[in-house]
Amino acid sequence: MSDLVLSCKSVTKSFGPVIALRDVDFDLHRGEVRALLGKNGAGKSTLVNLISGAFKPDSGSIELDGQKVVWSGPSAAQAGGIAVVHQEFSLVPGLSVAENITLGRWPQNLGVIDIARVREIAHSSLEQLGVEISLSAEAQSLSSAEQQLVEIAKALVGNPRVLILDEPTSALDSREVETLLGLIRRLASTGISVIYVSHRMKEIPLVADTLTILRDGEEISTQDVAAVSSEQVASLISGQPEKSARVIAPRPRSGRVVLEARGISYAGRLNNASFSLEAGEVLGLGGLLGSGRTELLQSIVGMLRGSTGTVLLNGEEIQRRSPRKMLNLGLGYTPEDRKGWGIFPVLGLDENILVSARGRVLPKFRRSLYRERRIVADSIGSLHIQASSPQQEIGTISGGNQQKAVIGRALAANLQILLLDEPTRGVDLEAKAQLYDVIRGLANEGISIIFVSSELEEIPEVCDRALILRNGHVHEEVKGWEASPEKILALAMKQEDVHE
Repeated sequence: MSDLVLSCKSVTKSFGPVIALRDVDFDLHRGEVRALLGKNGAGKSTLVNLISGAFKPDSGSIELDGQKVVWSGPSAAQAGGIAVVHQEFSLVPGLSVAENITLGRWPQNLGVIDIARVREIAHSSLEQLGVEISLSAEAQSLSSAEQQLVEIAKALVGNPRVLILDEPTSALDSREVETLLGLIRRLASTGISVIYVSHRMKEIPLVADTLTILRDGEEISTQDVAAVSSEQVASLISGQPEKSARVIAPRPRSGRVVLEARGISYAGRLNNASFSLEAGEVLGLGGLLGSGRTELLQSIVGMLRGSTGTVLLNGEEIQRRSPRKMLNLGLGYTPEDRKGWGIFPVLGLDENILVSARGRVLPKFRRSLYRERRIVADSIGSLHIQASSPQQEIGTISGGNQQKAVIGRALAANLQILLLDEPTRGVDLEAKAQLYDVIRGLANEGISIIFVSSELEEIPEVCDRALILRNGHVHEEVKGWEASPEKILALAMKQEDVHE
């Protein structure tokens, strides 16, 4: 490859006493796909924000096509040819696909939005991706994969020279990931340069030409993807010796059922789903997106009005379920959509951790600051949550640390059953390993856990057994240590038998 498009030279950025980036060099060539890797807090987001105009470097320079640029803000960077697709979707639910793709750039004719031109621009952008999505469909009606494609189509409207994708596959299943990676390679072949931020190591050799690893704000390594193994990359990211993937050892089942679901159905998403969960067990739910995994958890916890079926806790049927009622009964749920449902962004880390503990393990009528501080300190310590202080606004810390705080909230409330929906989404390798240890430790203490993940390789690392969902129905059971990603995917994609 030739033609240097982007060049960051010795860029440094600090936030108060914290140095987020220190003398980082980063070059990107035309049509290159560069994987940007590192733990949460390594400096990836800071570098992306510098390139895209959200921050200005304290020192160093950024050049685009050989010309030094100093962006006045993200809009200026966008106009200059830098486009960013963030991990969290930014589509307006009630607007159409066409309106979302052209949002902020709606063409006008005599002061009136030119609808025909809006649709023409949106169609052209989707055509560039090689996908077909109804231009009139509302964003809220789209699947996660379709929403991701619309986000990318939106970024392509300005004909960017550099496209930054932040965890673009975190909400996709295996088949959708494969499709998206193919689209990214196709865009690169047209000359668009791509910065690909991801924690999913298995994707990197499939999509990237080169990789850059950041650690503690410094560039550790930049090299061709073909020259380094996944184990070596993981070692460079963590700063620790190479480790092989682990599989949990078989252990006897307790036989004491603490949660049972019978015949759960909901609006075409769930179809007579039944299962049981035992004390001290980690039960995985495997299946493709749309198989009903999230809906099953939400139905159990009482979030889906209109769902039918029976839920029993310790043998007792629970009538008129609601999240508050289930919480009071010792069952907690951590949602897949961390930012939308999992955190209170403007409250401190401490307040987010304590919100479920108040009224359950803390005095109801008077505050005990000592106990509150102790609970917060224990959660931060056991989950290795990184923040400047317990009072730091949770919306300002990294996504991985936010996710750990959501789990910390459940632990602070001394819950006995945890329903974890994509608990490692957007979490780096080291934080994942920490969460695996926390989950296994809780199970050893007798806490029962349901674990949902789109990253199928996590199942044998965490779960005692796994259930496979297809079309809203529980079909097969697999022992955790036998639940290879290939086996789960094959079962998840299995065609229904007419007699089944």
